[in-house]
Amino acid sequence: MNGDEIIHIREMREDDILAIIDLDERISGYTRPEMWKSEIQHYLKNKSICFVAEIQNQVVGFMIGTVHPWLFGIENGGWIEILGVDPLHTAKGAGKKLGEKLLEEFKVQKVKVVYTSVKWTSSDLLEFFRTLEMTKSNFITLMKEL
Repeated sequence: MNGDEIIHIREMREDDILAIIDLDERISGYTRPEMWKSEIQHYLKNKSICFVAEIQNQVVGFMIGTVHPWLFGIENGGWIEILGVDPLHTAKGAGKKLGEKLLEEFKVQKVKVVYTSVKWTSSDLLEFFRTLEMTKSNFITLMKEL
């Protein structure tokens, strides 16, 4: 990473929605503008912890977390809800900086344990969360197809 590619983490704003829609399209290959507009507005309105990573004033990643006062028997648990990093910037540390900033904010909010969900087949995400020192939890995810 050269000196021009300093990663800056800041709080997400509503005017970041278009950049997040663009990022999602590059990550997933899908165009889902209405979904992202609704999701981001929901998280921002509900005082979630929302950060973006920028390089040269361009959004290259985002991460959203929530604090739940009581959920699944966990008091004041932190949850990493959504994250995305531009595929061209995954190896540059944007995701790790976002994660560290989110964990720092969870500590400020007196969160003791942070959770997230990842598919077992998502080895890249599993490896990413290991860099944040996250490990397997004592939860079992259950599902039913409808």
